[in-house]
Order: sequence, then C-alpha cells, then structure tokens
Amino acid sequence: MVDTARPDAGTHAAAPAADDHVPPTRRKAAITVKTIAVSQCSLRLPSAGAHILSDLSVTLPLGHITWLVGESGAGKSTLCNLLAGLTPARAEVTGRLDFGAEHGDLGSDLIAPGARRTDSGTRRIDSGASPADSGIRRIDLGTRRGRKRLAELRGRGELAWAPQNAMDTFPPRLRLRQWFHRAGIDDPDLRPFGLENTLLQRYPHELSGGQISRVSLAAALSHTPRLLVCDEPTAGLDPRQADSMVGILDECARTNGAAVLAVTHDLSGMARNARGDDRVAVLFNGHIVDTCTVENFLAGDADNAYSRALAAAAPDAGAHPLPLTPGHLGGQDYRVGDELRRLDGAPIHGSDVIPGGDVIPGGDVIHVSDDRAQQNRGDADGAA
Repeated sequence: MVDTARPDAGTHAAAPAADDHVPPTRRKAAITVKTIAVSQCSLRLPSAGAHILSDLSVTLPLGHITWLVGESGAGKSTLCNLLAGLTPARAEVTGRLDFGAEHGDLGSDLIAPGARRTDSGTRRIDSGASPADSGIRRIDLGTRRGRKRLAELRGRGELAWAPQNAMDTFPPRLRLRQWFHRAGIDDPDLRPFGLENTLLQRYPHELSGGQISRVSLAAALSHTPRLLVCDEPTAGLDPRQADSMVGILDECARTNGAAVLAVTHDLSGMARNARGDDRVAVLFNGHIVDTCTVENFLAGDADNAYSRALAAAAPDAGAHPLPLTPGHLGGQDYRVGDELRRLDGAPIHGSDVIPGGDVIPGGDVIHVSDDRAQQNRGDADGAA
C-alpha cells in the first residue's frame, strides 16, 4: 500500500512500486449546455374537446432569439403562458421543459443553477456537483410539481416572463416603485427602455399600453434570466421604440447568454433588427411545422410552403395575403400536412404547389386544379 502521508520537511516521498495500483485522479467532466428545449408538449381543454397545443417540440439555443410566428389562434400565447407555469383550469397537459437538451447527459435530471457562462453564450456545467447543490434540469409541464418548479425558477430569476397583457402583471393599487420593491428590486432603471424613472411613482393604469409593456420587460430583465419568454414585446410601439426593444432582447441573448423566446406578428420589425443566425419557429394549429434561421425565413428559403407563404405576407415582401381556405382547423389534433392543406393550393413563389392534381395527405406537395389555382391568383392580386 502506498503511504499517502505528507513527508517531513527535507525528505522525499518514496515512489510507488511498479506493481502497486495507483488510482487515477478523477477529473470532473465539464458539459456544455447550448439549448433549452420544449419536448412533446400538448395542451387539451376537455370542455372544448380541442387540443390547443399538439405534440409541440422546439429547441431554444442559448445566446439567440427564437422568434415564434404564426397566424392568430395558433397557440403562441398559450405556449408562453405554459412556460410561465400558467395553465387554464382543468387543462390536460403533457410534455417537458429541458434545460440541458441534446448537448450532453449529466447522468441525472438536475442542472447546477450557478453554471458558468462562456463568451459564446453557452453554459458550462460541472458534472461533479451533488444533487443537493443543483437546480432543476428537467421539468414535467403536466404536473403540479412541475408548475411549482417553474414558479421556483421564476422566483430565482432564471426564468422570466413578459406577458402580452402586461397590465395584469401589476396590482392596480400599488405604485410601480412599490411593486419593484416588493419584488426585491430596489433601484429599477427604466431609461434603457425609453422611459423616465419618474413613471415609477405612478399606478399601472396611469401608463399607456406601450409604456406598461416596457415596464414589464424591465421587470423581467431585472435579474439575469437563462430563459426569457416575451409575448409580443413590440406590440403598441412605434418603429423606433420597437427597434429599441429588439436591441434589448438581443443584448439579453448575446451578452447574458440567455435563450429568448419572442412572439411577434411584426415581421417587418423582425426583418429590420433580427440577426440572420437567430431562429424562427413557425406555429400552426398548436404545432411547430418549421424551424429555420431568420435569414432563410425572410429570403423565402424555408423548407415548408406555409412558412414561405407567411414570409411573403410581410409588408417588406409585398404583403401578399395568405391564401387560406375558409373555416378553422381547431378542435382536432394536428395532422402532418394540415398547414399545407390550409394553403388550398394557391401558388406561392418558390413553393411546392403543383397545379393539376389532388391534395396528397401528409405530404409536402399540394396539387390543385388549374381553374382553382387561377382563381386564387386573382384573389391574391386583388387583395394586395
């Protein structure tokens, strides 16, 4: 056996014999976590018999903004509320939120809350951390315990949420400064958000919708979140103010290494400000039908024909209306190809629509008659 006692001063420790077993020094593996992921998420309202979200999965890279786009009623706000731990009463929810997806296995469902950021926007995790010193890595969104864990993440500032209706965030009988003080934020600064700090002396109802939305975003960013969820952060703002808000979100992602999920209908504002390597997730009928870079989305190079049609509806692209069929697809599970059938075969530049045939269920190609295609072309030209 090797004597591991410290030798006396002026002596040398004997080297171990060749046949002695010396265990190698155990090194703690560092695992780089680059994404936050929502996996297989569904939300159903039994009273309506409808799936609001249907087997939804989306990966949110740290250090980037993921823009969530889609037509009204697609489920964007429902997803944001779910990630904030808010679900409708009696809703049936499945799915998980994973803070360490795809880039290494820690061997447990835990992740260290004090993980170090790197300059590239990733976070390095020490796999030698004990579970007692670790935070939550995987959260079951369909359980009460999962919602409690989401609330804990929000309380620690690791998860931040800026809702679409920001007025509901603040109690009406508290001045804004009092609210910030109770939230543990003693010296909030609204100036980076284009507001004067004198507004903190007012009650929420004394501010405009655009002002209270910016105050809500200031509250969300008062800590340093790892995941920031914003529902329409630029709604009600003029272009200059909207551009400033996007700049703040970009700083949160690039400088702080956060994953930002931002809902938007303002495709023109996204085109003006978003970085080309940020992501776009296209939501249709409660299901993510396409993800691509902002650059590919705006250039009309997305893989999915519905995504290309949505990009063509942006004012900067000529504001061609979406050639949707009448009716609503709600009340059922998403089926592969639903978003393509919804286009009704109207020709979109660069799409896979081929006149002269029938719809291929679940496929990426829609076939319609020449007469119907010509009618859709005329409708689109007239609406534009």
